[in-house]
Amino acid sequence: MKDDIERRLAGLREGITGADATGMVADEEAITAAETLLPLEPEPVPREHMHAALASEHPAHATIDRLHEEVTGAQPDRKAIEGHVSELRALPELEAIVANWWESPSTQRFVWNLSQIGL
Repeated sequence: MKDDIERRLAGLREGITGADATGMVADEEAITAAETLLPLEPEPVPREHMHAALASEHPAHATIDRLHEEVTGAQPDRKAIEGHVSELRALPELEAIVANWWESPSTQRFVWNLSQIGL
């Protein structure tokens, strides 16, 4: 009985896809696949851009490097990343650079994934 229902559902799905002259069903599948298969990594930390925005003796250069190391490390820590981001965003020279990186969808998905998987 279960096989019969599954076969009927598969046939129904094929019929819907075949009858969909607008392509909406196929588009929805592509969108869903893209959303669920997004990269698990954020955009690269714009560390060269951040380093260039600071005077060479500025102490925040170390924080930039720690942020990069945390994001690219084997076990990134969401709280450590957020701490580095907060510290760097507080600097007027870096606020826009960090904000653009931090608020990008791929970076936010990366941080959200860290929250969900408990890393």
